[in-house]
Amino acid sequence: MNRFKHRIEEAATSKGTRLILSLDPTGIDISKLESYALEMLEKLSDYICGVKLNWHLLLPLSLHDISRITSRAHESGVQCIADCKLNDIGSTNEVAVRYLMDAGFDAVTVNPFIGWMDGVDTIVREASVRYGGIILLTYMSHKGASEGYGRITLEDGRAEPFYRVFAYRALRWGCDGVVVGATRTDIIREVYGILGEDIPIYSPGVGIQGGSIVDALKSGAKYVIVGRSILYSQNPEEEARRLVKIIDSTLCSP
Repeated sequence: MNRFKHRIEEAATSKGTRLILSLDPTGIDISKLESYALEMLEKLSDYICGVKLNWHLLLPLSLHDISRITSRAHESGVQCIADCKLNDIGSTNEVAVRYLMDAGFDAVTVNPFIGWMDGVDTIVREASVRYGGIILLTYMSHKGASEGYGRITLEDGRAEPFYRVFAYRALRWGCDGVVVGATRTDIIREVYGILGEDIPIYSPGVGIQGGSIVDALKSGAKYVIVGRSILYSQNPEEEARRLVKIIDSTLCSP
């Protein structure tokens, strides 16, 4: 069975899209969350290669509810990412990965600040048993990201910002992807310079947070993650279709 980064690449190629839906609704009655999620997948599955679920659904819904959502996504050829930003000791991470991947997730996001030993190592080990993927947070899309990921640290005697350190660790740890916000295309370019085509860059923050699909892709991002701009548009299908066209035209331009 292919590892996650190959599966999502196959989905992107076969479906002709590098758009990932951030299915993180707000303002929806808790009793209607599951049906809302299933409805959005039904409407948007032709335009996305992946779907990302955060605490907006992971907290209020049961694992059985989540399993129905991931099953529907898989039926449509869509890969599922648990955006839980795992950030705990090894034994806790191990339990989290087991529950999430048993519920149908194909990959999890991971905070590299926890380090390798008794941290990320357990996530990699537990996920690999289930052919699951690891997506490492390298630089997030919100305004305060510079206070952590942008701070300078010493690595092998050199002063480096954390995001560069984390990009090199993603290579060393064999991660399936990294997150770099579309709001910082200069950092996307730097990280791409380290990773090349070996590890794809996932770029959130498009639309409401101010990131540009065109700039992110031209800087080296391979997948763009969009949520509110689609979910809260008057016509989510039309908005997703419009974004896919922008992605296509950007990737086809010299």
